[in-house]
Amino acid sequence: MDGISLILPIYNVENYIEKCLQSIVKSMKSISNIQVILVDDGSKDCSGEIAQKFAEEHPSFYYVQKENGGLSDARNYGLQYAIHNYVSFIDSDDYIDEIYFSEIFAAMRNKPDMIIFDWLDVGDNNYFNTVKGMDNPNFLWTVQPSAWNKVYKKHLFDEVKFPEGKIYEDVGTIYKLINDVKTFFYIDKPLYMYRKNRGGSILTTISPKINNIYDVLEDTYIFYERKNALSEENLDGLCYQYIKLLMWSNMYRQLKYFKVKLFSFYTKMRYTRSLLYNRFPHWKSNYFLTNYPFYFIDRYGKNYIKRIDNLGKSFFSTLSTLALLIAKNIRKK
Repeated sequence: MDGISLILPIYNVENYIEKCLQSIVKSMKSISNIQVILVDDGSKDCSGEIAQKFAEEHPSFYYVQKENGGLSDARNYGLQYAIHNYVSFIDSDDYIDEIYFSEIFAAMRNKPDMIIFDWLDVGDNNYFNTVKGMDNPNFLWTVQPSAWNKVYKKHLFDEVKFPEGKIYEDVGTIYKLINDVKTFFYIDKPLYMYRKNRGGSILTTISPKINNIYDVLEDTYIFYERKNALSEENLDGLCYQYIKLLMWSNMYRQLKYFKVKLFSFYTKMRYTRSLLYNRFPHWKSNYFLTNYPFYFIDRYGKNYIKRIDNLGKSFFSTLSTLALLIAKNIRKK
């Protein structure tokens, strides 16, 4: 059926879920071909009861309950109930803009395989920050890995599912789906509100699980390798995301994890640098890295390629680069 099935995994979010559900109702307005699948992933608080009540009051809402299996499992479980040709995902501690559905249905007229949009990071003390859904709107491989700032043709999930038991499950899914995306549509507006650094969120707790990023990236590389789909464009895209995710966001998580154990941090970055060179020997000339360097210049400065390369090269180069990045970050504040 032409329409959108929205999948909402729910687990212990009683303080947030009502605002999330109300935002969905407010955005739906008079649009009829919307299905909202509420997947209670074994919540132990009142989240499930709140969701069930919404399902009783709103015919478009469908409540299902299952044993706890994690975010990926809940999303995969919800997909089997989707009746429309497009699907999307919302995390139940976040919420959407009132124009969410009107903008998406307008984009759906173009029949793209994927729709991508911006979002707002929201936090305490009236913190708001717009995040672009793509680093460059002309190139799909520069898309952000989050699952919830996109709408998908349902058939994209016929083969690809969210990896269970891992964090960074979005990374391990989105960049595989790209292989079957022929057309996409970018909405240059923030339609989604993401609660940044919420207490209890898995990525606010620094643990050995941050190393899952290596597993999901390698699994994605092998996915393309097995499909004989390592074209020049896909290799450039994979390389760009390896650099972006491992040499920036995860690098800082590794630093927080090791704290004062700087030699252990260096050893981890040495492994990361070695992985980058093994997979992409010519990464310094990567198309996206050299032609659209704005993400890296903002974080590393104009000498971004040299500074990325210095992380893990030697103990001294790692610490000196780290000192430069910390100083740069302090000046930005």
